Amino acid sequence: MSFPAWLADRLILQPTRHDIHVLERRPYSFLHGDGELEVWVHRVGLDAHGAPDLYLLEFPGTANRAEHYTDFLEDCWSRRSVEIWAVNPPGYGRSSGAAGLKKLPAMAERALQEIRRVAGDIPVIAAGGSLGSVSALYLAAQHKVEGVMVQNPPALREVILAQSGWWHFKWATRMIARQIPRELDSIANAQRATVPALVVTAQQDRVVLASIQRQIINAYAGPLKVFSMPDADHDTPLMESDLEQLRPMVSWLYEVVSS
Repeated sequence: MSFPAWLADRLILQPTRHDIHVLERRPYSFLHGDGELEVWVHRVGLDAHGAPDLYLLEFPGTANRAEHYTDFLEDCWSRRSVEIWAVNPPGYGRSSGAAGLKKLPAMAERALQEIRRVAGDIPVIAAGGSLGSVSALYLAAQHKVEGVMVQNPPALREVILAQSGWWHFKWATRMIARQIPRELDSIANAQRATVPALVVTAQQDRVVLASIQRQIINAYAGPLKVFSMPDADHDTPLMESDLEQLRPMVSWLYEVVSS
């Protein structure tokens, strides 16, 4: 690995492997390359025993883990039974290998292959917050999913270039931005994606500027609903009033992907 690529991984990824105690979720591992990929599976919404109405394939943010709770994915499904598969990328949790941006496309593809094997004809939505949305949009553009749910989606090159305060020299910023794999260009992937999508966007986001999120939203080629949070920063939790506005959008997404 080149030094610029290593530096890009270090700046963007924050992997951890410590044990996290979770309730009502079960770990599940399957082969990926020479190792294993770990997911954590749980149900939200209605009946937890029969076949779900929908599967969500969730990719976590840069410092998050599959074991963590995600409000915008878990609290909107009061009328449906939804099974969430949250993925720990390589380097996170008990997934094999070291963390790396170049590993994300193959990881996302393998996770989709496995959930498809289980889901059969039941719709699968690719989902993620922040960095996780990059993998979700990659699948929407390049592979078969029925829909997308993302929160505060970054265009990684543009985020790096916007954070020029990291560096005294612009050429160093541009050098690191060039290390982002072409497959993870979220603006280009949004232009290719035609499945229905729901985007939650924080307008006071200091990590992924609202103007960068807007580039992805404006580029998206498929049917789209946008929930804008005018006063929210990157990690601002959703309030019950926000969820009340989101639930009709989630119902729309379910009806479209199930039709």
